[in-house]
Amino acid sequence: MRLKTKIGNRSATWQNSHVLSGSTKSPSSSVAVWGRSLYLLIQAPKTPVYRSTVSLAVQPQNDDYFYNKDVNPNSPIGGSYPDIEMATQVKVLQTRALQNRVIEKLNADDSLRINIPENRVSAWRKALHLPVPPPATRKTLLREVAGSLQIKPVKSTRAIDVSCDSPDPALAARFANAMASEYIEQSLEMRWDSARHTGEWLTGQLEGMKVKLQKSEEQLTAYATAMNLIPTGDRNKDTMANDKLRQLQSQLLEAQNDLTSKQSRYEAAVTNSPNSLGQVVDDPSLRNYDAKLTDLRRELAQLSSTLTPAHYKVQEVQSQIAELETTRNSARDNVVERIHNDFQEATRREQLLSSALATQSVVVTDQSGKIVHYDILQHDVDSNRQLYESLLQRVKETGISSALRASNIQVIDQAEVPTDPISPNMPLGMGLGLVSGLCMGIGLVLVRDQIDPCIEQPGDAAFYLNVPELGCIPSWSLDRKRGSAFRKEPMRLANFNRIAGAVQPGAPKSYSTVAESFRLLLTSILFAGRRRAVQVLVVTSPNPSEGKSTLVSNLAVACAETGRRVLVIDSDMARPRQHQLLGIPNDCGLGELLSESTPLDGHSMMRALHATEIPGVSVIPYGDADGISSANLMHSLRLPELIDLARESFDVVLIDTPPMLYMADSRIMGSLADGVVLVVRARQTLRESAVKAGRQLVEDGVPLLGVALNDWNPRLAGYYPASEYAGYYDKER
Repeated sequence: MRLKTKIGNRSATWQNSHVLSGSTKSPSSSVAVWGRSLYLLIQAPKTPVYRSTVSLAVQPQNDDYFYNKDVNPNSPIGGSYPDIEMATQVKVLQTRALQNRVIEKLNADDSLRINIPENRVSAWRKALHLPVPPPATRKTLLREVAGSLQIKPVKSTRAIDVSCDSPDPALAARFANAMASEYIEQSLEMRWDSARHTGEWLTGQLEGMKVKLQKSEEQLTAYATAMNLIPTGDRNKDTMANDKLRQLQSQLLEAQNDLTSKQSRYEAAVTNSPNSLGQVVDDPSLRNYDAKLTDLRRELAQLSSTLTPAHYKVQEVQSQIAELETTRNSARDNVVERIHNDFQEATRREQLLSSALATQSVVVTDQSGKIVHYDILQHDVDSNRQLYESLLQRVKETGISSALRASNIQVIDQAEVPTDPISPNMPLGMGLGLVSGLCMGIGLVLVRDQIDPCIEQPGDAAFYLNVPELGCIPSWSLDRKRGSAFRKEPMRLANFNRIAGAVQPGAPKSYSTVAESFRLLLTSILFAGRRRAVQVLVVTSPNPSEGKSTLVSNLAVACAETGRRVLVIDSDMARPRQHQLLGIPNDCGLGELLSESTPLDGHSMMRALHATEIPGVSVIPYGDADGISSANLMHSLRLPELIDLARESFDVVLIDTPPMLYMADSRIMGSLADGVVLVVRARQTLRESAVKAGRQLVEDGVPLLGVALNDWNPRLAGYYPASEYAGYYDKER
């Protein structure tokens, strides 16, 4: 929106500034007219060109047709990514190889007749008897048609439009249809070549796999023979050696358990009394002996109570008891001996089983290694056989697939002979010329602003600062009567009327461009103060050497012509010039008034006031106030009193201040004045400096009446001839 406003304002400014020259066309409209005219000149001699289009449909391939997906190593991915597939097909249609096929086919077709109308340029050359280039060859014309080829996929579909342009409409249609047919034929050839190459590759792999299978079978047989292995056909079934090993392991475990039990009983028999052993206590024969001994001892006790030890019955019972005890002890010793024998037997059995297990482990380990190697060889044989059978099946399927001629590309709309040309399109071209001309004009405005950062012409300062433009002071060179000769003279009072363009009292009235521009500036300032009377006016500039001091002196003279009493105050401490321009001494001035400590009154001001030779114009120069800081003087409380005294004594007070981007004097003076005029010099003041100065005044709350453009040369801007300026102002009224 800001860009649009800027361009509109710039165009309006351009038009307003060109009213004097009688031209109301903006740069963009002029460029637009030239654009349309240029288009007509370029397009009018051209030969009409016709366009013909053929539409193709690219269907997704059925990769599983006759197992083609399994035998094609380069399986397409279009089914999952249709955009990639369509982009690939468009690229194939754009290849030079396909276009060369079409060109060669049509060039060899004797039935093709090419009717290219004569070029209008050639017709003019013939009419003017100028050399005419030789006609293009048949192949060259076909290549030109191929160069105009346009391939466009239809969005959200599987369709592709192929368009050709040619001055011969029949040739355009013929070429488009030939492109479609050759594209389909090339697609079939590519698929056939792919299937053929795949079949050849599979056949070579099949031969190698066959040799590998035979070699692996021979290695398996040789190893089984060398190791005396008898294949059982079931590698998962355990061998006898493994069964025997497991049996020995089970028996050894049982023998070890039995040995542990018998060893504990043996150790108990060795360390304890035989009568306390469980085997002895639990033995039936020993318990029978113990029972008989008990009966005999009871009987002996009964006999001993009535008979003497020498009695035969007593001795007979004692003899039986001794014999039975001997027998019982012998039986007890046999039980202990049996425990010892059982322990030795268990120990021997455990040793034998351990030895047998170790021997069988060696046998099983050796046999297992052989079986593992045998299984590896057997696995290689099985894998090679499976790969061989799979390759054999693929070779058969590839042979069938290569014999098929099925294409996934179809022509859905044949190219027809066009009746209307597509070029040249006069209405469209003129509209494009108009639009392009407008764009170029806008671009010229913007580029010019970017290339030259200075304020150049009337309206620029008003546009960038958003304030009125009060006046425009032309260059001194426009005044033919007071041109370069007076500019070279020193600025003396005697030459003031010629330099400033003002009129001295009593001199005949003569008009010049520069003099009238100051009078117009004064009128603009007076109109700007309609709502608020402008009595005290501050004139400043963003930078030095922009002509503010000269403008103040000339403005004072122009104001005095209206019968007003004018006071010029020079507050530019860095470069005071009003005493030079207006021809007065600089011995006492503003610096002394502000630096004194005595009360300020009319008598004090009159002491610093200097009358000039121009009626109604008085000056307070800056004076000889060396060593006094300008900042201290501007902040003096006497300054507002001085301004008030000047208001009472004069109709208009013009204050010449230093450049405001370098010193703060103009901002301080502006706060006491009724308005400020900002002076900018054409082709010297930067837009950025002017905007910064205006922004400072607005932020300070100082009323900025407007800007004045100084040293503007209409000749450089090309507004109107300088003779019109001079011719008009040469007349005396």
